[in-house]
Amino acid sequence: MTKFKKLKVLTVLALAGAVALTGCSSSKKNESSNGASPAESAAATNSAVPAEPVKLTWFADASFWNPPQPWSTDPNTVEGVITQKTGLTFEFNIPAQDAGTKLNLMLATSQDLPDIMTITDGELHKKLINSGKIWDLDEFMKKYNPSSPLLTSFPADVKKSIIRNYGAFAAIPSHINSPDLQKIYPAANEIVADSQKYSTNNNAMFNEKIMKEAGISVDDLKTEDGVLAAFEKVKNLKVDGAPVIPLQINGKVYQSATLPTLSDHFGAMGVDKDGNYRDGIFAPETKHAIEFLFKAAKGGYFDPAQMTQDDAAMKAAVMSGRVFCFIGNVAQTGMKEKGNPGPIWINPGPIQSNQGTKPVAARWSEPYAGWMQTSISKTAKHPERIAKWIDFMMSDEGKALLFFGFEGKDYNVQNGLFVRTEQGKKNQDDRTKTGIDMFWEFANTAWTDHVTPPPTDPLDVMVIKVGTAAVKASTLYDATPLGMPQGFFPPDSKEAKAEADIKLYREAQISKIILSKDEAAFNKNYDEMISKIKELGQLELDAKKNEQFHKQEQEMGITVKAINP
Repeated sequence: MTKFKKLKVLTVLALAGAVALTGCSSSKKNESSNGASPAESAAATNSAVPAEPVKLTWFADASFWNPPQPWSTDPNTVEGVITQKTGLTFEFNIPAQDAGTKLNLMLATSQDLPDIMTITDGELHKKLINSGKIWDLDEFMKKYNPSSPLLTSFPADVKKSIIRNYGAFAAIPSHINSPDLQKIYPAANEIVADSQKYSTNNNAMFNEKIMKEAGISVDDLKTEDGVLAAFEKVKNLKVDGAPVIPLQINGKVYQSATLPTLSDHFGAMGVDKDGNYRDGIFAPETKHAIEFLFKAAKGGYFDPAQMTQDDAAMKAAVMSGRVFCFIGNVAQTGMKEKGNPGPIWINPGPIQSNQGTKPVAARWSEPYAGWMQTSISKTAKHPERIAKWIDFMMSDEGKALLFFGFEGKDYNVQNGLFVRTEQGKKNQDDRTKTGIDMFWEFANTAWTDHVTPPPTDPLDVMVIKVGTAAVKASTLYDATPLGMPQGFFPPDSKEAKAEADIKLYREAQISKIILSKDEAAFNKNYDEMISKIKELGQLELDAKKNEQFHKQEQEMGITVKAINP
């Protein structure tokens, strides 16, 4: 199922355009997956036999993922141990933009794909599966490593979710957690378990220092009118001589982070009071969320230039101490970086709408199918070594290395829990150089929560409070049946084209609505958008999705209706 789940990870950027692919693997046919020699296969799968390292190409569509480069074979580094264990090194191809277009070009021109591909775009991953150019993981392991734990120990409930979502088990999913996994890796303490249940990245948080200076209490920030009044109160204040920024939105991705945050707080859902599927844009609470941003823009509380701001500029603003309120994906703000101290942030809970609607939060009874999907090209070289690499990266030994570093240097084990040293904390913050906590592709959050001690560092406590306060005070609902399977509308179908056209139109129109000159123009622009979206076929798309939604309700035994009438 396609999920709109809010992970403990960065928001994915939209990648588009038409640029030729450079730097990818151009493996020759006689060096393909069928060309490994028996001696090489033995060396690759037997850790007692040294293997000369071989280089593969690793492609990723996540421009913000920045692993250490070039790859180090020093055994005192994370990468060096990976090479020591698997006989592999990697050359990364992580386009700064247009990654999806570049990979699509390779598919269209029958070029060999990169050996390893990490994809965050679910539709693109589905396209790779449909192309037949990536391995089904069960088939891959049965052929190249029949004793792999992947064949016997991968959590069945996660695998079922992946197959329901994508139609095949063709990638290692990141950030997995599920009831099956929690039986193996129960949360180490109640605080961590609480975080598992209520954490979300999309939140509204407020700068404690500016709150105190302006005489604003937590209770003042629990309502829509109170927040707007607080913006007005702080807009003429200064921090180190520079003006306070009353509101910072999530830059150019605000419509996939800031707006959904407000929509949840105001009670919008993708289902109406009669229990029928509808696009969230038709929910009256969504209009009210857009109106909040209109009022904020009209009051001069945020600069419209923020709507096109990149991640780096947004993060720099938040960490400067000048931002009073940030609404969006808090994981992108840098607030968790111990080596980059910023403000102390407060999450008062959901911003209550002045319309009296209840804040809502989607939860999912079906396990998450993963964020990053890491697949293997059928033209990949050295498949036996890749099989060994996957097993190592997914093992407990591998996870300890990838996410904590070296025992005795970066962390110590106390009563089964991993406690980072001061050096380990620094190395984690310096992840783009050390590789510690950088290989998110193999994140297993159930395992992490199993080995994580209760937080004592004030920053860690703050992060948990910021991430959980809103959901705890919201009405929860099971959104599992609302998710459509990947490729529900085939890429070349008229429905897929209509959906893409509507998305482009809506994104442009929402910004126009927010920047309307007055309330009359706001209503006129909003009504025009709704009318045009209907004209482009949104109601027909919703009708098809409604059929699938009700089918999934019956299959899952779950009924979903709007919480706010």
